[in-house]
Amino acid sequence: MTRLLGVVHRVALAVVRCSGRGCAGLSMFYAVRRGRKAGVFLTWNECRAQVDRFPAARFKKFATEEEAWAFVRNSASPNGSEGQESEHVQKLQAKANKRLREPLDGDDGENTEPCAKHVKQSTDSIPSVSKDVFSYMGEFVVVYTDGCCSSNGRRRARAGIGVYWGPGHPLNVGIRLPGRQTNQRAEIHAACKAIEQAKAQNINKLVLYTDSMFTINGITNWVQGWKKNGWRTSTGKEVTNKEDFVELDRLTQGMDIQWLDADKYENDPELEKIRKERNYSWMDIITICKDKLPNYEEKIKIFYEEHLHLDDEVRYILEGSGYFDVRDKEDKWIRIFMEKGDLITLPAGIYHRFTLDEKNYVKAMRLFVGEPVWTAYNRPADHFEARGQYVKFLAQSA
Repeated sequence: MTRLLGVVHRVALAVVRCSGRGCAGLSMFYAVRRGRKAGVFLTWNECRAQVDRFPAARFKKFATEEEAWAFVRNSASPNGSEGQESEHVQKLQAKANKRLREPLDGDDGENTEPCAKHVKQSTDSIPSVSKDVFSYMGEFVVVYTDGCCSSNGRRRARAGIGVYWGPGHPLNVGIRLPGRQTNQRAEIHAACKAIEQAKAQNINKLVLYTDSMFTINGITNWVQGWKKNGWRTSTGKEVTNKEDFVELDRLTQGMDIQWLDADKYENDPELEKIRKERNYSWMDIITICKDKLPNYEEKIKIFYEEHLHLDDEVRYILEGSGYFDVRDKEDKWIRIFMEKGDLITLPAGIYHRFTLDEKNYVKAMRLFVGEPVWTAYNRPADHFEARGQYVKFLAQSA
């Protein structure tokens, strides 16, 4: 997780560091629309290998990967016209036997290098992306966002946002933040950008990682109170970044979003080791409290019914606390207190139940091997093979 957020932060920071004189110092994306191999490349040498001495080659350098892929896939350049393109093709043909050079700032036509501060991002131009290229947490698509600002709070502040869907993903983006340049606005608008992209791909279930607790608390806890108070805080003051939260709130409508703190979740080295060793490939987050869990009272009763599962039940406590009760080999209850940082594996076939403590709140990570199976079988359920295997295991370990 730390490594992934580092990638997003570097993308956002690269945009921030783009000076008014150009973006030549940034890591650029080289788009090849026509060449030996069409695609987006990270170095000029890779790009040149595809276009050097290739008839009517078409290529261009971009500050963002999103723009580069748009150029590769669209029939017209995002920042140019067909006339410019044809003219450039003719120039390339005329210079086919000359040494090919890297596109530079100020070039006309397709080899014009755009600076991030001048590039307009639009979800309308984003092509449809196959669902197979996204990362999933159960049914939820996973995305990482970050915002940053150099000289935050000062006159010459410069802010950028980054959205990361995965290695080489066509929707990855790093752009300059429009409007007022602050770190908090950058974090909010990075989340907005990710949600806009998700909606453009007809994605309505999203796990969004951000290291901004200001953004998470704002959209999950504070916004409803602000709206009731006419977008004023409990002390009567006008909400900071009101327009930004209004936009974020609008975008979240109709979306099922799990907001996760990137600095808190999945960065436990022991947890990562366990997941790899036991092949826990599926994971989601469940929050058990009155305000977050639909049909709360009914669910609490179900959790407390003595039952078993046909697969291992693995829970990692992220916040809050509660109790798992399990049966020992003499069929007596053993109560296990679970709190933040604790992980428990209940083997298939063991009778157990769960309840909250007096805090009435717990947030837990649920882990599975492959697709999850949620079915609980209330006692008696001794006829299941999983139960028989567990009883046999108890007898052997006695």
